[in-house]
Amino acid sequence: MLPALDSLIALQALDSAAEAARRRLSDLPAAEDALSARVAEAATALDAVKARIAANHDKRRALEKDVAVVDSRLARFDDHKAAVKTNQEYTALLHEIAGAKTEKDAIEEQILMLLEEADALAAELQAAETAVADARRDGEAGRAALTAERQTLEADLRRLAAERTGHAAEVDARHLATYEQLLKGRRGLAVARLAGETCTACHVRLRPHSVQMVRRNDSIVQCESCQRILYFESPTSP
Repeated sequence: MLPALDSLIALQALDSAAEAARRRLSDLPAAEDALSARVAEAATALDAVKARIAANHDKRRALEKDVAVVDSRLARFDDHKAAVKTNQEYTALLHEIAGAKTEKDAIEEQILMLLEEADALAAELQAAETAVADARRDGEAGRAALTAERQTLEADLRRLAAERTGHAAEVDARHLATYEQLLKGRRGLAVARLAGETCTACHVRLRPHSVQMVRRNDSIVQCESCQRILYFESPTSP
């Protein structure tokens, strides 16, 4: 294979690897934000459960005060029994007592329901606290992994840049300029493989004469359609 073509193929591999590393680096902040968002979401859910528990507690305290008020009324009714002089007054008093007891039963039923809800909320609180702890633990581990990945990618980019300099020096200025121009104008792909009689980049079939030239790998041949530099890789090539 023409040494310059071999170097251009190597350049393309290096540039493709570098572009992939840069894309991954650009994705890391979003990945870190996602970890933080998970912690924030779990914390928000925990706060919501705590708010419901506080509301439940306040409702029960208010209802317990209502029960105390009714109990005071019932005590007054009991004290008033001795002062009742007529059956009509006694019947009215019994009606008041029955009404107060019914009211108390209804309030205590609400309190019982709130206590049952409190038990369920206690379980929700434990689950929410566990979710926050898990999210924070996973977030710390995830950020550590992303930091390590960032360092690896940055080291890879430095290595790829050094290797690129070496291969670029092996290509004459004219061919290198063509490569650089194609790299910018063809979405990072300046060198493409010939598969059969077709450019694997633009999928256009070449003329037989051009196919033969590419198959020899002894000159710089560009695709007649997309202008990318072509090379041929035989089935027996490593």
